[in-house]
Parts: sequence; structure tokens; C-alpha cells
Amino acid sequence: MEQIRADAEQKAGETVAAAEREAEALLEKAAQAAEAEAAEREASGAAEAEGIRRHAESAAVFSRRRTLLAAKQSAIRDAIAAAKSQLHGLSDGEYFAVLARLAQKYAADGDAEMRLNAADLARLPAGFEDRLNKAVGRGHITVSKTPCDLPDGFLLVYGGIDVNCTFDALFEAEADALQDIAGGLLFS
Repeated sequence: MEQIRADAEQKAGETVAAAEREAEALLEKAAQAAEAEAAEREASGAAEAEGIRRHAESAAVFSRRRTLLAAKQSAIRDAIAAAKSQLHGLSDGEYFAVLARLAQKYAADGDAEMRLNAADLARLPAGFEDRLNKAVGRGHITVSKTPCDLPDGFLLVYGGIDVNCTFDALFEAEADALQDIAGGLLFS
């Protein structure tokens, strides 16, 4: 009986030891699986965080560029507005010299009528029409005595064709070139 008891105890001990080894192996396997899952989640989280960081950095760079471009465009508009203002601030002699150079540039062959606003007609220098025609050198331009509703500059009227030489029209026609020039002066 002692032998049976000893065999049973030995068998029970072996069974318990085997169960403990199996439990230990299961625990080890579960720990490894948990560790692998944690590493995978950490890597996934790091990749996601890196993606978020790159996106935020890209958005910040884009925002900075957009803000810088808006500031440059504003500075260019201000420079062009200052140039227009400077034209309005010229003395009578300088102002009409500018008008004569503009007429020289935009005049066509044939006879034309130059139409000015009331303020410019009131300050028209003596002999301007003669100097204007010498500067243009082709056709003949007569300065109309009737005021025209213009803010500044003039219209050259050739029969039914009007050449708009108001400062706004000239600046608008040359907007791209003026922006390039102003941008070069302001940002080089």
C-alpha cells in the first residue's frame, strides 16, 4: 500500500509539475504575445504620430508661404498705389510732360482729339498743344476745350475709336509688368 501511495504521490507530483510547466509556458507565450502587440501598437502609434507631425509641418509651411505671398501682394499694391499718388502730386509742368509722353506712346496715325477732365483743363499750360504735337510727331492732336468725366490722364479720340490713357487704365494694362517690377524692387 505504501508503494501504491508512493507511486500515486509521485504520479501526482509529476502531473502537478507538468501542469506547472504547461502553465509557465502558457504564461510565457502570453507575455511574448502581449509584448509583440505592445511593440506593434507602439510602432503604429509612432508612424501615426510621424504622419501627423509631417502633415502639421507641411500645413505650417503652406500657411507661411500663403501669408508671405499675401504680404508681398499687399506691398506691391501699396507700391503701385504710391506711384499713382506720386503722379497726382506732380507739378503742372511735370504732369503735362507725362501726359505728352503718354500721348507720344499711345497716339496713332491721323487726327485725334485729346479729352481732359475739368481740373486738368483749368491748369493746362500755355502752348501745351503745340509741344504735344511736336512730341507725337505724327497726325495732329487737338486738345478739346470741353471737359470729360475722367479721374486723370486723358482719352485720345480718333473718330469712333477711343484710346483710354487714364492712369487706372494704363496701370491695369501694365499690371503684370508693374507687379514684376515692384516685386523685384521690393524683394530683391
